[in-house]
Amino acid sequence: MTDNKIVVYKTFENPMEANIVKSRLLDAGFECFLSGENVALVYPVFNTSISGVQLHVFEKDVHAIDQFLTEDEALEGL
Repeated sequence: MTDNKIVVYKTFENPMEANIVKSRLLDAGFECFLSGENVALVYPVFNTSISGVQLHVFEKDVHAIDQFLTEDEALEGL
């Protein structure tokens, strides 16, 4: 496993949810970014039927992110 490998952690149908999770991860010190956000806003049908908004993280952080998101009460229901 390469420490620099970037993976798609999760795909969202809703750009707002994707941005909330991204912000929580950035605040917690995890590096991440979104892709597909602009397409999802301009073409909502494309968003849900093809790719959605993808959250990218470093592969080395996946386990820690899993734990963080499970314990983060602010994200309940997302």
